[in-house]
Amino acid sequence: MNIAKTTENGVCTVSPSGRIDSASAQEFSTVMEEALKESRNIIVDMKEAEYISSSGLRVLLSAKKALGTAGSIALINVGSDILEVLDLTGFTDILKVEAETEADGSRIRIVFFDVDGTLLSHTTGQVPESTKRALEAVRRKGVRIFIATGRDINELAKLPVLDEITFDGFLTLNGNIILDENRKMYAGNEIDPGEVEILVNIFKAGRIPFVLIGEKERYINYVDDVVIRTQESTHGTIPDIGEYKGEKIYQCLAFVDADMRRRLEDLLDQCLITSWNDTGIDIIAKTGGKAAGIQKVLDIEGLKRSEVMAFGDGENDIPMIRFAGIGVAMGNGGEKVKAAADYVTDSVDNDGIEKALRHFGMID
Repeated sequence: MNIAKTTENGVCTVSPSGRIDSASAQEFSTVMEEALKESRNIIVDMKEAEYISSSGLRVLLSAKKALGTAGSIALINVGSDILEVLDLTGFTDILKVEAETEADGSRIRIVFFDVDGTLLSHTTGQVPESTKRALEAVRRKGVRIFIATGRDINELAKLPVLDEITFDGFLTLNGNIILDENRKMYAGNEIDPGEVEILVNIFKAGRIPFVLIGEKERYINYVDDVVIRTQESTHGTIPDIGEYKGEKIYQCLAFVDADMRRRLEDLLDQCLITSWNDTGIDIIAKTGGKAAGIQKVLDIEGLKRSEVMAFGDGENDIPMIRFAGIGVAMGNGGEKVKAAADYVTDSVDNDGIEKALRHFGMID
């Protein structure tokens, strides 16, 4: 038996292959214990699993008890033989279980869209007309549409996205602040207060350009040429210079090179770091990320992962693309993003969103 384990943006995925029985249960248990140390949101991908016996079920039950109500375990891509076992033993009532299904747009009830490079063209700085048409059409069919972005709502409001398209909700700051259609916050995931002390010290030390972002404000410690070039390249705005006032912090930005990113990753063991530019990184809670944010929306809305579609092009989109029932990578996205997707569409400038929605039969 082989077991793969990956953790990205607050979600740990365990992927066993072969039989999960008395011969392999100890190995499965060890990996699940490691997963619980890394995340409170566990996905067990059963696509390559052939069977599960009572020994394997006890491992899942133990993990569920260890989490309590502080997290979740979901089994995905469950084949018919294993599904029969889970149903017979009542595990379908204990855990979130999703049967193996073919990608089918008819079951999609909610779609999450990244902004930069997905809704918004890097070339023109605008939303393509084909994207506006497609989103209006899919929404008319009763499918809810959400933004899922690393930007905060104030910066997002300065882009030509919200004026031209009506959205049902917003995952901002990489899913760490969730807003309803009226832009009112109804869920959040702040960075651990102890870790915030270190982040504030980095901010105050002023060795690197650093941004603190709370629920309503964002401010930077200083601005240099790197900040200006980075923000210009992504049509971003530069925060005002400010001082930390003790509020909850939901995300930080740093304008640094790859070497400094690695140093920050080693330092901040309660945070996750993703890149959105060669010199721009997001720093969020270890339990956060777009996938974790989507799960909160699903819990509130009473929806399943199989009813989710997600579009993205960047590193911070990979977890939500993997998490979604149908994950779509834009043609202008990186190779790792494309490898994580169920489907690779055309680029944002070549009607990628419209073509993908049409491919899955969600619009005419």
